[in-house]
Amino acid sequence: MISKNMNRIFLIIGMVIAGAFAVSCDNDDDYNVVLPVYQDVVFTQGGTQVSSRAIMADQPVTVTLVQAKKGKGIYRYNYIWSSDAELQNFQTGQISSNYDTDPTNTFTATTPGNYTMTIKVRYDYSGNKAPVAPSVEIANGTVSYNAAGALYGEATIIKEFTIR
Repeated sequence: MISKNMNRIFLIIGMVIAGAFAVSCDNDDDYNVVLPVYQDVVFTQGGTQVSSRAIMADQPVTVTLVQAKKGKGIYRYNYIWSSDAELQNFQTGQISSNYDTDPTNTFTATTPGNYTMTIKVRYDYSGNKAPVAPSVEIANGTVSYNAAGALYGEATIIKEFTIR
């Protein structure tokens, strides 16, 4: 037969264990992955931001994928830039980064016309939940997200632009 003191000891031990579980689960939100939210693709010429519909031919352009909200719990970003325009000095293919910064690329276009730029992003992450983000419209384009797997997500950014 168990004495009253032993019952109290078991009760206290049980309460301590239950409290430890409650505290350890309390900060699980710290390990939830949050994908970055992309706000726009911005074009700059001569240090001045220009409309995507008014990019001047034969002048260097810096293009930036602007984040409205930075990601969390992501340890690698892979960017693949492409365009249907013939662009000089444009870095295509995969560009990897371990930093949550606004990625940039540069180009010079010689042929006036209407074109499309596509930026595909893959995020490698570790966390409790696969993130889900809605597709959104940006000026002259779209951003779509996909929680493609348990350890990575994807985004596709499409932006129309005009060379004059």
